[in-house]
Amino acid sequence: MPRLLSLPDLAHKQFNKIFCFILLLFAGLQMPVYANDYEIELIVFERSNSQDIQLEHWDFSDEYLETRRSKIESMKKSRKTVALTDELFHLDGFMRRLNNNHLPVLASARWVQPSSFFQHAPVVSVGVEGSRLSHAYFRIYKTSLLFADIALQLSTDRPVLKPNFNLPEFTIKDQQTALFSPEPIEEDSDFNLGFLFDSWSQAETENTHYFLIEKRRIRFEEIHYFDHPAFGVILGVWSVES
Repeated sequence: MPRLLSLPDLAHKQFNKIFCFILLLFAGLQMPVYANDYEIELIVFERSNSQDIQLEHWDFSDEYLETRRSKIESMKKSRKTVALTDELFHLDGFMRRLNNNHLPVLASARWVQPSSFFQHAPVVSVGVEGSRLSHAYFRIYKTSLLFADIALQLSTDRPVLKPNFNLPEFTIKDQQTALFSPEPIEEDSDFNLGFLFDSWSQAETENTHYFLIEKRRIRFEEIHYFDHPAFGVILGVWSVES
């Protein structure tokens, strides 16, 4: 004759089932952070004729500028060469909407990088020194969660120059989604690694600078918008399984 479970035994058994379910659910939510590669797409656009910028109070004190330029310099020193393309797949619809609304696109980029913790994650540059978007750095990295660390500087009285992704040929990893796998670049190649994207004249002029510096937790397959009265960033990250 089977043994009847007491109420405490039934409660304990039920608790174990619920606890195991929660663990499995949590593991399922966290697993994408440990994908082998991340596919990243981004668009930087200017909010031309924005009325909000006139309403914003700007504190261009020396301390304000120093903290932001320090962040820019830190990201600049940490940048790494990553194979980029300006051909977008996930965000191409956003690109069309921006063009239809006469919002100038300053830069767009797409790349695949290994999943890395902060200290090993590449800092990717899509800015061109001397142009309106003089600095634009992006670092996507993992902890137990996924984060985007961005630092951009926009100048108002300069020409619009887009980065020239004059990179080696890509290896097509997947024909359907056309994911690109970065090829290693030798130090003695024709690339000037130090000025790959910051290739324009560094001469400063007297004009207003706006900064967009932010660190934010992000999730896979979500579109994230980083807002500023003068310009904005649309960014998405997708996991790439081997």
